[in-house]
This record gives sequence, C-alpha cells and structure tokens, in this order.
Amino acid sequence: MNIAQDLLCIAKGEILEDSWSRHIYSVDASHYEIEPAAVVYPADEDDVQRLCKYASSKKIPITARGAGTGLLGQSLSYGIILDFSKHMDKIIDIDNDYVTVQPGIVKGMLDKELKKRNKFLPPDPASGNYCTIGGMIADNSSGIHSLGYGSTISFLEEINVVYANGQLGFASPSKYDDKMKKLGELLLPQVHKIRNYYPSVSKNSCGYRLDAVVADNFNPQKVFAASEGTLGVMTSARLHILDIPAYRSLMVLGFEDLLSAISAVPAILKFCPVAVEMLDHTVVRSDDGNIDGAGCLLIIEFAGNRSISKVEERMRACKQELSDRCSMVEYASDEESINKVWGARKNALNSIMKLTLGSRKPIGLIEDTVVRPDILAEHAANLLHTYQENKVDYVIYGHVGDGNMHTRPLIDTSSTKEVELICSIANKVFAQVIKRGGTITGEHGDGLVRTGYIQMMYGKRITSLFSRVKKLFDPSFTMNPCKKIPCNDL
Repeated sequence: MNIAQDLLCIAKGEILEDSWSRHIYSVDASHYEIEPAAVVYPADEDDVQRLCKYASSKKIPITARGAGTGLLGQSLSYGIILDFSKHMDKIIDIDNDYVTVQPGIVKGMLDKELKKRNKFLPPDPASGNYCTIGGMIADNSSGIHSLGYGSTISFLEEINVVYANGQLGFASPSKYDDKMKKLGELLLPQVHKIRNYYPSVSKNSCGYRLDAVVADNFNPQKVFAASEGTLGVMTSARLHILDIPAYRSLMVLGFEDLLSAISAVPAILKFCPVAVEMLDHTVVRSDDGNIDGAGCLLIIEFAGNRSISKVEERMRACKQELSDRCSMVEYASDEESINKVWGARKNALNSIMKLTLGSRKPIGLIEDTVVRPDILAEHAANLLHTYQENKVDYVIYGHVGDGNMHTRPLIDTSSTKEVELICSIANKVFAQVIKRGGTITGEHGDGLVRTGYIQMMYGKRITSLFSRVKKLFDPSFTMNPCKKIPCNDL
C-alpha cells in the first residue's frame, strides 16, 4: 500500500513522504522515536474529513500534531500525521468574552492579538511561545497561572471536530451532535460513580475528563480536553477569554531548602495569589551552586482590578506572615520586570534538558503528580526519601500552589537496571499519590508513557467506561491509538 500516493489523490494540502520529513516528525519533546508513514498539512476541514475517512477505511492510525512539545509521545505514530500549523492556524473570531480559533494557531501569536484588546487566555504553559492551541486542548495544558484561573478545560466552550469516519461533529453545552448525545446517555446515569472515582485536586489530565463533562451541567465539548486526539480531530474551538488584570505584583522568596518552602504554601494560599511557583536549587544554580544564597525559591504573584494598593496589601500581608521563614530575593510590579522573572521560571525545563549527557537523561514519568497543597510537604518528603534511598540524582520544580510538582530523576536509559529502578519508583510514587486523592498527571497528559498507569489511577470501573467512550467516538480505533486506552485493550 502506497499511503502517500493515495493521499495525493485525496487532500488539497501538502503531503510529505520523504525520509527527512518523516524523520523530523518521528520525534517530539519525549524520548520516543516513531516514524510516520506520511505527514499532511491539511488545507481545510474538507481535507480533514477525507483524510479521516481514508484512514478509517484502511485501518491506518491518524494523529493530529501541534508543535511537537508533548513530553510523553502524544503526537507520535507510525500512521498519518496531520500538522495544522501551516494552513489551519487562523483566528476565526474575537468577541468581548471569547475567541474562536483553528487548532494550529500558536499560543504566543494568539496572546499578541488578544493583548491588543486587553484580553488574555490564562493557561500559559512554558512552551507558550510555540505550542498550539490544539495541542493545549488535547493535553489540557495549565501553566504558571492555573492557580488563579484554571486549566484549558475551564475555558473550552465549543468545538468543531471530524470523527474517524469523516463525519463532522460539534459540541457546546446548548447544542451538540448525535455522538455527543449518546455520550450524555452513557455518562449521566453514572454521575455519582464518576464523581466518586476522580481525584480531589484542582488540575488533572489523566484519562478522559468525564467528571468535567457531567459537572453541574452537561458540557460535552470538554470530553475533548485532555483526550490527546484519541476521539476525533478538532478543526476549531471557541474559548472563553478574560480582561488582563489591571494591577500585578510579584515577589520572589528564598527558603533554606525545598521542604521549608513547600511547607509555607498553605499559609501563602490564604492571601489568594494567582501563582505560586517553586524553583529548587537542583534546577537553577548560580556559578557557586546556589540561587542567590537560597536553597529554594518561591515566586508568588498577586493580581487584581480594583487598585494597586489592594494587590500590594495582600502581598505585604503574605510577606509578613512568612517573615521568620524566608528572605525577600526580588520584588516587581511593572510588566517588564514581572515578565523577566516568569521568563526565567519558564526556562526551567530547558535547563533540565541540558543535563542530558549521552544516555543519562532526566526522565519524565513521575514528573507531573498533583496532591492537595496541604499535604504537598508530606508528599515531597516521601519523594526525597525515595530518591535518597535509591541514590538517584534528581531535579524538582513546579506549580506548588496547585500541589503540582515537576520532578525528573536522572538515569542511564541504556541500563536495564536503572530503567527497572525508575519503573519501581514510579509504582511507589503513584501509589502514594493515588492514596492521597491526587493524580499522576496534572497537565502533561498520559501519552505513551503513562497510559499503562491509568487503570492504577482510576480502577477497572472507570477505565472500562473510558473504553466505551473511545468505542463510541472511534470504533475503527484509528484516532491516535495506544494513548489513553492501551493497545491491548482495543
């Protein structure tokens, strides 16, 4: 079967089948490498319909791809890759409280357009300058300000999609297609079971977010948030937008060590910050090995629209509360200075990836756990103990205001013994997180790395429901297979 030749007769957009292009699309920000059969830049929604119908009829996997910033192999496949960043990357409409976009638009470009209207879409992942909105929806991205505003799923109001058979679909709380109607018929009788089996945390990208679909009202469009392209191909989305806060203030506090910093988080949250971020000395070091003399930093931002005095009053009260536990490292209230601090925070992952030396790499498997902030210190202490007893080097940073820690052990991926060790550590850490009512992934998703742990997270009752949702939307099992639902369950 010559897939590329078939696609040339189907799609108006460009078809790439040369070895170089296929090699480029064989990798993302994970450590996996899977070479696709062909890559397509769809010209429009009609192209997507024809491509999905072809893939379904031939039982060929089809995978939507954003900027390839996924950390867990979400956009990798041996089938057909759809890249929307060339043609389907437009802003369709901007209104006072929403924006409608195609999936390939880059978050940074959208930010610039919204800023002209004094608006913003709050989710702000570290890759925001180049990741796409389609990818953010697929992973339910969050970022630095999720504490104050929520994750992508909180802003998703409406979607247009193409299903595996090429059929067009649509969903909003007030209007939705037949598949979405069947989704409601499947889920609504099981509302109480769904609510009881989901974690009690503020952010979650594990499995399908059925809890968000049936929360309060029926919100069928939210089943696509965190779905990683496994239910269909999104062609446009409407997202709620907000006014940019009139006033912002930020402070950076230095603590002696990681545990003393994290122990302060519950006290900080009483003052309603919009962001509380942690950078440990394992991530950012000066030439002498320390961060401005501090073992661990907390970056705390306050925002509001009433007056700068009200914003700074909360910040001063927070600083006073912590006066005997830390030192003030930096303060900023102008946009340029605030953005400079956040730029340093967003570079944390880049700094971590530079620690790669041959086959010794910072591995992402337990890097996205979330527990309630009031028990985060206990979780962190257990994690540090696990690293120390196994003599494993590590890095730690993250969105501690949400109880979300990003940590990566450094292991030799060519060593079977060390790979087995990290799997053993993952089982132990995930079991602790689940026992505490947390989630194994807050914002990075499951991909190829964590899909096998989803049943551990939710149990058989909910994962069997996930399988039924998958079969409802993708009976041909061609939509980005082996993510969310293990291949052996298809």
